[in-house]
Amino acid sequence: MLCYMAGAWSQDVASKKVVNRDNNPSKKYLRPSITVLFAKRNNDRSARMEKVFQAAKTQDKYNNHNVSTFAIEPSNDYSKYLSENVSRQIVAKWFNRNEKGQFDMNLIAERGFYNASDADVLKANASVRKDALLADAGENLLDRSYILIYDIDPILTMDEYYKRIGTPNNLMEGYAVQYKVSVYKLDWTDSVAAVFYNMWTDASSPDPNKVAAFDKTNFPVKYVGQVSTAFGWVTSSQFKDHSKNIFGSYSDDELFARIYPLIEKETSISLPKLNEDFRVKTPVYSTHPIAAKIGLKEGLSVDKRFFVYEYELTNSGEKKAVRKAVIRATSRIADNRKVATGRSDSSVFYQVAGRKVYEGMQLQENPDWGIGLTVGYGSTSGAIGEGLTGILEMNASLWAGNVFKGLPPGIKIYAQGSLATDEFTVENGILDKKYNITSYAFGISKDLNFLHHFVLVPFVGYGQEQLVNTETDDEKRKNGKYDGTFLHFGARFAMNLNYNFQIIACYSLNSYLSLEPNTDNPNKESQIVKDWAEELKKGRGLGQLTIGLRYQF
Repeated sequence: MLCYMAGAWSQDVASKKVVNRDNNPSKKYLRPSITVLFAKRNNDRSARMEKVFQAAKTQDKYNNHNVSTFAIEPSNDYSKYLSENVSRQIVAKWFNRNEKGQFDMNLIAERGFYNASDADVLKANASVRKDALLADAGENLLDRSYILIYDIDPILTMDEYYKRIGTPNNLMEGYAVQYKVSVYKLDWTDSVAAVFYNMWTDASSPDPNKVAAFDKTNFPVKYVGQVSTAFGWVTSSQFKDHSKNIFGSYSDDELFARIYPLIEKETSISLPKLNEDFRVKTPVYSTHPIAAKIGLKEGLSVDKRFFVYEYELTNSGEKKAVRKAVIRATSRIADNRKVATGRSDSSVFYQVAGRKVYEGMQLQENPDWGIGLTVGYGSTSGAIGEGLTGILEMNASLWAGNVFKGLPPGIKIYAQGSLATDEFTVENGILDKKYNITSYAFGISKDLNFLHHFVLVPFVGYGQEQLVNTETDDEKRKNGKYDGTFLHFGARFAMNLNYNFQIIACYSLNSYLSLEPNTDNPNKESQIVKDWAEELKKGRGLGQLTIGLRYQF
């Protein structure tokens, strides 16, 4: 009868697609446990990737709950397979089932202690049951048992990747992949728990019938949702000419293995967006500076973003969480990967938006991709004429903080492109000329946030530009093209319109390294062409000002 009921539950629940994106900061955070499975395809690269995933370490943020099953067949719906083949293994691991089919509560208790916060420890110490309260609380973690099924397909070499997008590849080597992660959850309800405990057997009361009943029971799972490749492809690549690889070159095996941490980084952002249970939550512990008692155990890293909530009463008398501020982690992150004692160290945060933060407010993880896009108009980079400027930023601190410990927050790398919408004129008698100007630059910047609403962004970079003569009445002028290189540095000043949307002004100074006739110029060696270049240099304005909008996501 038990087997039939459990099987029926599996069928009833497996077809339900439950995606929990509710934003409920008051819902208690409990440490998720993760069972990783790999959808294996019938090719050598998939088998190679399987070994990479199987050897990978589970993120500190999760309990490692891997079971003997790892590689499975790809499918559009894994519900039936999981309930019949995997969920039983998950339950068996939770209750430390041995080869005789007997259970104990050791792992439950161990994870209960590890999951406990300082507040939980202090509360337990004040109770009659003390440590037993924390051990028993571990059973609540069963409802945070998740199954992640990774399907990595296709896996292409960079030559194959460039061929697919229709571009010759003479520069890069390595791999490009796409992936999707199907997320399921053990449906551990009170009724399921009641059936399980009816099958309980341990060393003090062995029962072969209960052992046999458990072996035939299918525990139900829920479909939670799916996350996939965030930006089209994940690439692990380097220059074929290894002398161009600034940070050193990798072997083919190393390039292949680096795909895993890149996917892991993306999923660490995607999963909290998919489901509430993956969002770390904790109260603000102190405010000068802002600090909270979370750290490496919760997967905290530099520049990870959190919303700060305060509870307010609505007109109907209901309690509602209202976002008051946005903060990010500094590099001062506590190593709290141990059982809490009530005196754990705190991690420090800095504020990027919102109102004043008070002790006791609730932090909730709200990860972002660390990408910023600015569109502005004004004096274009490298040019005195007015035009359009676009800047694409990537938060290097956020993406590299797990690798380079102690990296300061707010470090960004950027690419900038500019197009003059008017003509730049050099006037020197017979050398009067008009030019269209385009430029691009790359560099590094740092966000310096202050007063909750403002940010100063000093930057330095290297750029190249091209000037093309627009005159057509003279053959010499018609063919006038010049390429320039420059260093530029300056600062951007932004004011929040929202926590991720700003109005921004950029002022830069340019130091020109060269301005030479383009190789397409048939008269590039003539003195008059060289004179033109000198006049262009003299006519350049050093300062450029651009006003625009910046969106960060």
